[in-house]
Amino acid sequence: MLSTLHDPLALRLPPESADSRRRHVGDLALEETAVARFNALLARLDPNAPHVSADQLVTLARWLQEQPRERAVAILAERLRRAEHLRRMLNDGDWELDAELRERSRMLISYLHEVDDLIPDDLPLVGHLDDALLVELAWPAFRDQTLDYGDFCDFRKDEQPRGTGAERRMAWENTRLAELALLQQRRDVRSRPYAGGQPLQALFRVS
Repeated sequence: MLSTLHDPLALRLPPESADSRRRHVGDLALEETAVARFNALLARLDPNAPHVSADQLVTLARWLQEQPRERAVAILAERLRRAEHLRRMLNDGDWELDAELRERSRMLISYLHEVDDLIPDDLPLVGHLDDALLVELAWPAFRDQTLDYGDFCDFRKDEQPRGTGAERRMAWENTRLAELALLQQRRDVRSRPYAGGQPLQALFRVS
């Protein structure tokens, strides 16, 4: 159900249990209105994200508490690291975001700084579970943009292009497009029939 066999830092939403009436994370009782607000925000961040029930949050919190502490902290920290990457992207004057994605980014980051969120941040260990879960479930809506931004940051650091932010982005885009074109050309050459229809590889076959 919550296997981490292939990913030791996985954070997966569990299925509903047979007892769907559970509401308590330690001494904290999850309010239905708070869970509903969490789901409403999640749906705005990513309409394809799953609905989260109080029972699933309880199961996930208990699972997290069963993990070795270092692992549990690393699981939460990985999602908060993603959010920090998103915050840097949002505040980087060299990077351009469309208005809708910018607004959704702000909404996500704003939730992480709320005092009155679903699970109080000062609750031992699980206090940031709702933050981490929101990032995890909404991340497909941000993943491609943050990957591009990370690649741009690497390019900007290594190549140090001159000009305005728009000009630096253009330099990055042109460089990556040229690399893709060269890669495709090499693939085409390797797959192109040669010498009477024989693949190029066949010419160098050793008998």
